[in-house]
Amino acid sequence: MKRIPLKDTERYTVERFKQGKKTERHLAWLKSRKAGVGGSDMSTILGLNAFKTPYDLWLEKTGRVEPEDISDKWAVIRGNALENELRKRFRANHPEMLVTDGTDKQFISREKPYLRASLDGILQGEDGSFGILEIKTASNRRAGDWHDGDGNLRIPPYYLAQVEFYALVTGWTWGYVYAAIGDDEPVEIPFRADVEDMGAIDKAAADFWRFVTSGTPPQLTGGDVQKAWPEPTPDIVDESDDDDLYDLLARYESTSNRAKDLKNEQKELQEQIILRIGSHTGVRCGNLQATYKPTTRKEYVVKATTYRKFTFKATEETEEKEQ
Repeated sequence: MKRIPLKDTERYTVERFKQGKKTERHLAWLKSRKAGVGGSDMSTILGLNAFKTPYDLWLEKTGRVEPEDISDKWAVIRGNALENELRKRFRANHPEMLVTDGTDKQFISREKPYLRASLDGILQGEDGSFGILEIKTASNRRAGDWHDGDGNLRIPPYYLAQVEFYALVTGWTWGYVYAAIGDDEPVEIPFRADVEDMGAIDKAAADFWRFVTSGTPPQLTGGDVQKAWPEPTPDIVDESDDDDLYDLLARYESTSNRAKDLKNEQKELQEQIILRIGSHTGVRCGNLQATYKPTTRKEYVVKATTYRKFTFKATEETEEKEQ
């Protein structure tokens, strides 16, 4: 098969990282990432990232905080170490297509230069069309994310957003996610770009980038309040005329009471089950099982930190009497 060289197109330009050392190329890539939105940002922008919020990402993109250095995290070290081997393995499994390393280049959208795609691998099919290769490593703990309710392999939503983003930038409509999950043999999951998904991703990226360029933060989550206002003013503001706030507080009080009742009921039931276990390790009845095992708590030291703590209470209303 004749290799078709990558060139700038009407859709994108190709930025090549030509630094000699891998660490230098990585630094150049990080610098380029700050200038726009990348595929790995999309899960955060769409609210699919359990470890980072859109506000966290906004702080990084606007230069208010430096991105956390995760290069020493074991999952990252493992992923980097396996990436090249997984690419080689995928290539060996697919002699019908050309598989090349895509990590030394970046695709930048001509229409929207803030859209920037960095691929783990670039595929070329027998018909000459280009495709996307995304390589992932995952622990056994997250293996469930890779299967649907019927046990079939699937691309987790947070990674699907990433490859759909790459399709949006490049215009390439097909590809594979090749994943090493736990200690099992790597699996490959083919995908086809979805027009509706790409449209939603395009809009979400544009909305987020407007927040970045305007300096206006995106909608905060509860977890963002600590970061936005780490040292609040000492006052408790009176919003007694706000019916929506009162409804919110009243609903919280109601759910707190129900949760407390359920917790007490659960504790009583647990006590009864423990009595039934007695001198045994556990009991089983049908498909239900309960155990009461000896457990040793490891000794550890907690570093002192300052944080904001949420509390709630109902106070008695007082009326001001006219003097």
